Parts: sequence; C-alpha cells; structure tokens
Amino acid sequence: MQTSGFAEANGPWFEKVEAGRLVRGFRPGPQHANSHGIVHGGMLATFIDSAMGSTVFHVLERRCVTVRLSLDYLMPGRVGDWLQAEAEVVGHDGTMAQVRARLYGPRHDTLTALGSFALLSRHRA
Repeated sequence: MQTSGFAEANGPWFEKVEAGRLVRGFRPGPQHANSHGIVHGGMLATFIDSAMGSTVFHVLERRCVTVRLSLDYLMPGRVGDWLQAEAEVVGHDGTMAQVRARLYGPRHDTLTALGSFALLSRHRA
C-alpha cells in the first residue's frame, strides 16, 4: 500500500482487497504505545477509521470523509502483535455510506466500529 502523510509516519500499513472486502493490518511498535505500554487508543481509532474509508473507496469507487465514528474498545492492543482490521460497507446512497469494522489481534477482538462517511464528488481531483 502506498502511503503519505499521517499513514506514512504511523505505518507501515498493509492491505488487500478481495471480493469487495478490505483487510488491513499493521504490527505496532513502541512508537504506537501509550504510557501503559499498550497501543494508544488514538492509534487504533485512526487505523480503523482509515481502513473504513479505504473500504468505501474500493467498494464504491468514491473518495469520502468521516462524518461520524462510533468505537467500542474491547481489549487492549499489544505492541508487537499483528493487528488486523476488516471492514464492509453495509449501506449507501448517493451521498453517504455506512461502514462496519472490526479490529483484532491474535488473541481477541480489540475494537469494533460503525461509521458514516460523506461521499465526495466523482469529479473532485
């Protein structure tokens, strides 16, 4: 996956798209940890939000911006574990898309999310 800006500074992130479903993963390092030595909740939120937006792009072929993001933190992410997000578009119209996602590691689910994304104009560069 080619990255720039925030994703480049906080990656690397890896992804694949199969049959309209995106799977994105990363291995958090010490730079992603909070003062408790676990992956910072803001990093987890950013990662899953980005995976959800990328899913909209791959499935609907539309760029988008996050309008609403609802997160449920279930268990901590551990530094050094492979963390993986799976996301799917569960509804959309001409202006909005709704996405559901799950972030998990080797032992348990870490985070679940629901989001609403505004679809940008197809003509926007």
